[in-house]
Parts: sequence; C-alpha cells; structure tokens
Amino acid sequence: MAKGGRRKGGANKGRPQGRSNRPHASARTRQPPAQRSPASSDDIKALREEAEANATTEDKAVLTSEPRPDGVDLDGMWKMAKHARDLFKAQEARHGKLASKLEAERDGLKKEADDVANRVRELDERASKLDEDKKNLDARTRRLGERDLAIREREADADLGFERKRDEMLSAYDDVIGERRKALDVRESELRERENELEESTRKLAGKERQAQWDQEDIQEERADLGARLEQRVAAKHEQFKHQVAALSDQLTQARADRDRYADDLKRREDADRLSGQRSKEALVKELDATQVENDRLRDELAERPDAIAAQRLDDLAREQQSWQAERSELTRRLSVLKRRADYADNDMGEREAHRDRIASLVSQQELLHKANEELRTEAAELIASRESQSPFPACTALDGDSRLQREGQTDGLGSLEELAAYVRDHMASGDQPLYYSEADIRSFIGGLAMGRLTLLQGISGTGKTSLPIAFARAVGTEASVIEVQAGWRDPQDLVGHYNTFEKRFHEKEFLKALYRAGTPCWRDTIQIVLLDEMNLSYPEQYFSDMLSALELQPDQQHLRLMTHAVASAPRRFKDGSWLPIPENVWFVGTANHDETTMNFADKTYDRAHVMEFPHRPDAFDTEPPRARHPLSADAFRQAVETAGKTHAEKAERLRSYIEDNLRDRLARDFDIGWGPRLERQMLRYVPVVIAAGGTVSEAGDHLLAMRLLRKLKDRHNNRPEHLESLKHTIAEWWFDKEQQPTKSIRLLDKELARSGRDPDSQA
Repeated sequence: MAKGGRRKGGANKGRPQGRSNRPHASARTRQPPAQRSPASSDDIKALREEAEANATTEDKAVLTSEPRPDGVDLDGMWKMAKHARDLFKAQEARHGKLASKLEAERDGLKKEADDVANRVRELDERASKLDEDKKNLDARTRRLGERDLAIREREADADLGFERKRDEMLSAYDDVIGERRKALDVRESELRERENELEESTRKLAGKERQAQWDQEDIQEERADLGARLEQRVAAKHEQFKHQVAALSDQLTQARADRDRYADDLKRREDADRLSGQRSKEALVKELDATQVENDRLRDELAERPDAIAAQRLDDLAREQQSWQAERSELTRRLSVLKRRADYADNDMGEREAHRDRIASLVSQQELLHKANEELRTEAAELIASRESQSPFPACTALDGDSRLQREGQTDGLGSLEELAAYVRDHMASGDQPLYYSEADIRSFIGGLAMGRLTLLQGISGTGKTSLPIAFARAVGTEASVIEVQAGWRDPQDLVGHYNTFEKRFHEKEFLKALYRAGTPCWRDTIQIVLLDEMNLSYPEQYFSDMLSALELQPDQQHLRLMTHAVASAPRRFKDGSWLPIPENVWFVGTANHDETTMNFADKTYDRAHVMEFPHRPDAFDTEPPRARHPLSADAFRQAVETAGKTHAEKAERLRSYIEDNLRDRLARDFDIGWGPRLERQMLRYVPVVIAAGGTVSEAGDHLLAMRLLRKLKDRHNNRPEHLESLKHTIAEWWFDKEQQPTKSIRLLDKELARSGRDPDSQA
C-alpha cells in the first residue's frame, strides 16, 4: 500500500465486521418514555435477568439476598430497579457516543462521495469537451485534406503542362545528347583503358627500377669482390713467383754442383786414361772383367770381413739415398702446386673476361632503362598535371553537380510526438515485410534521437536491431545509409577514406558520401540515419574516435577534418578546403552482438550514447496502413523536442532529484558508480520526449536507470549480494511512481542476484 495514499474503505476503520452502519436501536428511541402499565411478574423477571447479566459483585449480592418472609422484597426491587436504570443510562450514553462516531463517519463518507461525484462530473465535462475538440479537429483535418488535395491537383496539372512544354522543347536535343553521351562513354572507356595501361606501365617500370637497382648493387658488390680477389691472386702470384725463383735458384745451385761433379768425373776419367797408358778398349774390358772378377772375389772377402771404412761408406750412401728421395718428393709436390696455380690463374682470367662482358651488358641495359624511366616520368608528370586540374573528391563533387540534390526538398511538419510514434509504429507494421515493435521501444528510440546523436542497439540475433533504424528512416521519408563495419578497422581513415598523394585523389568511403549527401539542399531538412552495422566488430574508440569527440561540441563546431592542408577544387560544402561540417540532421545508430568475435564497448562510448536492448521480438498486431506523407522535417522534430522539454521539465527534474537523493550515495559507496553533468543533460532531454510521445516518467526513468547506471553492475565479480538486495529494496520501496514499478531495473538486479547464487524471491 502506497504511503500517504487513501486507504480503500478507510472510513470504516475500527468497525466490527458484520455490524450494520445504521445507528443502534437504542439510539433511535431516545424520545421521552411513554406512560407504562405496572410491571408484571414476567417483566420483573426479565428485568432481573438483565440486571444480573450487567451487575457487579455487590449488585449480585443484593440480587441473591434472601427475600422477606412476606414474599415481596421492596428494597431489593427498588435497588434492582435503580441499578437497572443506571445500567440503562450508561448503555444509552455508550450508544450515543457510538452513534455520534458513526454519524461523523457517515458525514465523512458523504463528503468523499460528493468529491468523487464532482470529480466525475469534471471528467465527464472534460471528456465531452475533448470529444467536441476532436470533432472540430477531424472536421478541420478533412477540410485541410480536401484543400491540400485540390492544391495538389492544380499543381499536378501545372506540372503536367510544364512537363509537356519541356518535353517538346527538349525532344529536339535528345538525339544530339545521346550521341554526345555515347561519345563521352567511349572516350571515358578509352581513358580508363589508358589509365589502366599507364598504371600497369608504372608498376612494370617500378619493377624494372627495382631490378636495375638490385643489378647495380650486385655489380658494385661483384666489383668489390673482384678487386679483392685480384689483390689476393696478385699476392698469390707474387708468392708463387718467389717460390719459383727460390726453386730455380736451388736448381741452379744443384746444376752447378752437378757440373762440378761431372767436371771431377771427367778429370778422373782423364786421369784414368792417362793411367791406363792409352790402352785399347778390349784390353781395358778384359782388364776390367778381370778386375771385376777380382773385385767380386775381394768383395766376397770384404763381405766376409767388412772393415770400419766400408761400413762407414755404406752408411753414408744410405743417408744420401734418403736425402735424394726426400728432395725428389718435395720437388714433385712443388711441381703439382705450380700446375694447380697455373690452372687457377687460367680460370680467373676466364671469369674476369666473363664479368667484364656482363658489366658491359648491364651498363647498356641500365642506359636503356634510364631512358625508359625518363619517358615514363615525363608521361606520369603529364598525367599528374592533368589530374591536378580535377577535384580530389570526385564523389562529393559529383553530388554537387546533381541537379536533383540542389533543389530544396519538400517536407511535412509534425503534429505531436505521440502522433509521430503511432505513425512510425503503424508504418513499420504495414509494409511488405511487417516489423513489429512495442510502443515503449518506439518511444525510447525517438527519445534517444532527442537525447543525443549516437544510439546503440544491443541484443541477440534476430530481434530486429538492424531493421529498426532502417524501417524508422523509411517511415520518416528517407533511406538509412548502412555501413558494414569490418573487423580490421583501426583508424578513422578506415571509416571515412584516405588521401593518395601520388594520385592527388581522396578515396571516399560510403560514410563520407552519406554525410555529404545529408547536407545537400534536397535532404538537409530531413532526418538522416547512418547505420553502423556490427559496430563492435572492431573498437569504435579507434575508428570512430574523431566522431565521438566532434559530437561532444556545439553544433556549429562539429566538423570532420579530412586534410591537413587546403586543396584546390574542393567540394562546395567543404570549409577552408580541408574539413566537412557534420550536418545537424544526421543521427548515428550502431548495432552490436556480444559474442567471442566482437569487442566490448568502452564506458566512453556508452556514456555518449543512448543504449537499447532487445531481449526478444514483440508480438504481431493489427493495424491500418497510414496515409503517405512527405519526409518529416528535421527542424519540426527539433522544435517538438524543445517544446516537450519546456512542457515536462518539472517531471524530468523530479526524476533527476529522485536519483540524486536516493541512489547517488548508495551506488558510489557500494558499487563505485558515479555520473556527471552529461547524464543530467541527457535525462532532461530524454524524459520529456518519452512523456510527450505517450509514455510516463516512470517508463523513461526505469530505462535510463537500467541502461546507464545499473548496466555497469552486469557480470561484475565483486558485487556483494547484500548490497544488491539493499539496492533492489530501495528502488522498489522508494520509487517515486507507485503505480508503475521500474521493471527493467528490478529484472537486471534479479539476474545479478541469481548469478551471485542468491534467490531473488527469497528476500524479505
């Protein structure tokens, strides 16, 4: 039961159950008693029984006293009658007080009934007045519709006449324009082919330049290696020649020794001839044979009797033989070394000649490549010069040249935010592929647009997160620009685009084109939705950082810097040739699935965004297709938001005071959760719009409390169950709207209690 509220049936408090509201019978018969007949024995007996029932101990002693012998106790009867009279008066007094109390309660009930009747009459009068206003409004709407239809018919007739005249005037030029267009298409295709060929040539040239550079480096390395190798080989040749000179000197010395030895032999031969006496050869042979025989005999004898001289001689001969064999081996080794060195010298000379030929070939090839490079540089310079005359933002410049986008678009005003919410919901449910959303979700989405420029839609797959902003844009007469976020985005250039200094051209992404298109005269007074699908596949704090910072500034200071310097031939809406103002009619909506492939949003993003969760898809409902209308005016929407803020500012302030007084200290002390002026500003814009769209302050406050503050409690490991229970009790018991409880906040706390092992229903 709400504190301070009126208790149902409060006027009957303290009344015994089953007792009638009518006064007691004794209270109705308080007239003076009429003349009575003498009391009979039955009356006396009844009076005695009543007196006994209400008598005290003393009275009972009197009543039970023995009667007089004559059978009539007059004193006892008098006392009994007197006591009965006293009892009657006391009972009558009690009944009078009870009757007075009942009379007062009846008067209070009557007054309350009169107040209720007056309130009912006021409500009936107000309902009748509202019915009359509704009838007048319907009649006025019908008149305006008929008038609008007539005006549109006249405009259509006028436009039809103008179109016919224009067709007659332009029919003569259609063939010429068609031929020129074909020629331009052919020329454009040729230019594209030429551009592709130039790009291919540029790539080939770059490859050839890299190959030439690599060859030049190889040549330089080979030259350095060749010089080192030549020095090594010269040093080796020098050493070889030194060894050869030394060997030849040894050979010369040996030859001189042989010459001297041969001269000695010759001299001994001559001496022998002189000793032989110039005898004949035959005689000498005979003598020699005889001498040989004698020598053999002597040798045998000597062998049988060797002397010290012969033994010494034999040792000398053996040493000389070993020395000759060692010298022969050394000479053989030197000869093989000299032959190998000669072979190496021949091979080096051949390789040197081959390198010389290769160097000459590379030098000629380098000269040819240098000439081709100069030609390509000249051609590239001509192409760059031709492109410098073009706009570096071709897509945005093309939007400036679209005549349809340069005409002011026709928009419709806004009756009320409640009508907008109903129209959007019916429009979504009556399309070719019906989409069903609850009234609270539509109100919350519209309130999010009023609260800020960024909305985050979270939930499981298939609950309509992506479909909601797309269908909302169609309902208000525009088309949402869908940007599919990629997992590898790390920089704002991934979202907006980048500038190629070689091509002198900015590669514009769809996000940039959507921003520029939203600011054209045709669309600048409409509500434009830019949808970042799967926004948390990468970190928004990285690729969306420039936008998060810009959206915190005043509307006239919000811009997106695209270049570090001004460029010539910039698009029309660029400021100072380098930055683009962010149109005020653009809202950004991001969808998010939370699984192992996605990133978590940082508090920086959550605090700057309106967050909605879709736990399930709402049920279908029947509706009638709404009447077609022009796109909704963004200025009219902003004016409706400002009006709602002024109308319901007191209710929004009531919610802010409740959260400030009852929850700030508890959330900061138990959960280390705080907030600053940003949340208060968002609250003062979100709550009035939800109320103006048909919601309540409790509905808006419950959403903000659950999505902005209690969301930070989810999946924490240091949440103490007693703190969660105390917070839940505080919110449920002291919520400022007793007729509508904060179901989202209570549900979130119940989940956290269940996750911590505590049964939410077991608490007092």
